[in-house]
Amino acid sequence: MNKQVLIVDDEETLTWSLAKSLASDRETYAVTTCNSGEEALALIRQKAFDVVVLDIRLPGINGLDVLMRIKDNRPATKVIIMTAYGSSDIKAKAKARGSLFYIEKPFEIDQMRELILKALNEGAVKGFDGSITGLQLPDLIQMNCLSQITTALYVSKGDREGCIYFDDGQITHAQVGAIEGEEALFSILSWASGSFRFVGGVKAPKVSINSNWEYLLIEGMRKADEMTLALEKGDDFDDGDAAPVDESTRIAVKNLSSLPECSGIAVITSDNEVLYQSGGITGEIDVPMITKFFLNLAENLGEIVASTPKKVSFIDLNRLVLVYPFKIYVMVLLFNRAVLTGETITSIERVISRYQI
Repeated sequence: MNKQVLIVDDEETLTWSLAKSLASDRETYAVTTCNSGEEALALIRQKAFDVVVLDIRLPGINGLDVLMRIKDNRPATKVIIMTAYGSSDIKAKAKARGSLFYIEKPFEIDQMRELILKALNEGAVKGFDGSITGLQLPDLIQMNCLSQITTALYVSKGDREGCIYFDDGQITHAQVGAIEGEEALFSILSWASGSFRFVGGVKAPKVSINSNWEYLLIEGMRKADEMTLALEKGDDFDDGDAAPVDESTRIAVKNLSSLPECSGIAVITSDNEVLYQSGGITGEIDVPMITKFFLNLAENLGEIVASTPKKVSFIDLNRLVLVYPFKIYVMVLLFNRAVLTGETITSIERVISRYQI
């Protein structure tokens, strides 16, 4: 039985031309065309299509709404987005992550034929679960921006939730925990999985983001690749006895844990309560003693040190120990070597200063 392909575009000449040109593939798939979102949804209710070629800007029900309903009711359907407003960089990033298929107008018929055949032959794609399944966050964000709608996109992972606000297709604000603005957006983009929901017509409580959305997506995906800023509860905070810490401390620990030389981290309160530990650090070194000494350093050393320093380092059995005051905590880092490279030291200082605020 032939596969079924639906082409949706408000330009009748385009749909007619595509149907005629793709007729040479009739032994592989049959083509149906329509010129509005309403008509497309009516056709999809009647039968299942293997691939839907969808223009993102449609009158009436826009392409994003059509996409959401397709994926909600027919999650196995592959979707090829046609747009004259896409970014080649974003599409390349999304393609590398196995997301939606994109084609930018104007295109050659052979390009469309190749995409349709690829979509027909490709297996299921993993992604975020929600009212749309099988997509990545960059897809969801790009669809909102291209549709120029005002909405709030809530993204959840475990007991943590972030929100990205759109106003006429522009990203204006993002928040996750106490973090806001671009940093919150980049953090949400780093989540590898989760669930989401749209709340249409919701405007941001404030404007904390003014950058172009294409730059934000590219920069966010670059940061996720480079720094692995995952805020997934359980990734590193999997100690059942660990008390919760604030969001920025979670991010800092995740970044520092990704350093290959780092063999353990501990986050301790001024009362010597260990909120988090990794790598068995409390069994390797005397963390409570180090914390107490660090907090009382000015008193212990009298006139030599006027106040608690910003950092203390020492070597223990050919391993480097770094101690930092971090927000309202003390952070102790253990490394499996006595001397670190300048690049690693710079990375540590950047993370500490960045999330100390």
